[in-house]
Amino acid sequence: MNFKQWIVDLFKDERGSTSVKPVVAFTGTLFLCVTMTLNSYSHENFKPAESLVNAVLVITAIGMGADTLDKFTKKSNNTTENNGDI
Repeated sequence: MNFKQWIVDLFKDERGSTSVKPVVAFTGTLFLCVTMTLNSYSHENFKPAESLVNAVLVITAIGMGADTLDKFTKKSNNTTENNGDI
């Protein structure tokens, strides 16, 4: 598997289609990293509001957490079919 395919697979869910949660998490992480890097080189009066940074942080954390839960709670069709045989 090449690097480009690995990156594309990062944004797919268990069904193989593109999922919004990892895209939101990656975008939020990118914005946070860029904001923090730019803030380290700028003056104090150019910093963004703390509430905006915290909002992006919460949205990013929820996106990452929801995507992680989806990966570990992958439902199989066999368990639902076997429950009906009891």
